Amino acid sequence: MNSNTRREIMGIVAIIVGIIFIVDPPIVAYLLGAILIIYGIMELLNRGME
Repeated sequence: MNSNTRREIMGIVAIIVGIIFIVDPPIVAYLLGAILIIYGIMELLNRGME
């Protein structure tokens, strides 16, 4: 996955989390934790493919 695709995905995720934060603030901690875990896994997999 190239860096432009990763930036687009993270941008879309940031917009979605921002909207959810406005609607239901307490759930953001769980979403942010899940996003960080997924991002970390994507980074590790990307490093393994290089």
